Amino acid sequence: MAIDILHIVASYDISDPKRLTRVARAMKGYGERVLKSVFECNVNENRFEEMKGKIEEIIEPIEDSVRYYITMREMHKRGRPFWKRRRISRR
Repeated sequence: MAIDILHIVASYDISDPKRLTRVARAMKGYGERVLKSVFECNVNENRFEEMKGKIEEIIEPIEDSVRYYITMREMHKRGRPFWKRRRISRR
């Protein structure tokens, strides 16, 4: 039985510096930092649930925001990013 890997982009906005540091440390165990408050994670469903649980223990839901975006598997199979670049023409 194959294990499905989820390709997740996780972003966060944490108001307290101590919580911000704790969230960043927790996320490092699950993915790679691509921006200051953005991680890309390739995890199975169990690890994803584990990651969300750890983050939920750290944050204050009224003050902080964490968002998870699960990307389309078909795009990853073809080796393409999940976003589409558009060329801007200058006239």
